[in-house]
Amino acid sequence: MPRARRALWTGLLLAFALLPTARAQQATERYIPLGRSPGLSPAETRIGEIEAVDPEARRLALAGADGRFAVQVGESTRIWLDRTALGRSNAEGSLADCHPGRTAEVHFARPGGGPLAAWIKLRIEGPGAGP
Repeated sequence: MPRARRALWTGLLLAFALLPTARAQQATERYIPLGRSPGLSPAETRIGEIEAVDPEARRLALAGADGRFAVQVGESTRIWLDRTALGRSNAEGSLADCHPGRTAEVHFARPGGGPLAAWIKLRIEGPGAGP
């Protein structure tokens, strides 16, 4: 088999071998506590405190350790409620759960390519902290 063809097949097999890992990460992400997702780089994910919410524009303004950043919440953006601190399982959330002062972890749909979020996890803690 020519060297180029062997390299192509090796690359394809490697890609298919890693595909289930990526799918598994997406399927289980909602159950992983905020800030503990394995394998996510700072270019893909940021953590900060929500400073402002614009529900009509579906935008959030957050402040993190490395400064302020904006987040666009798209129609396909998943929002999860991390209720680990309450001793409860995580739950599905919505834009209505995004409140100023709440800590959020944002995984961007296109790292370095814009503010659109693929998913957002919100830390839920304390009495009366929501669902």
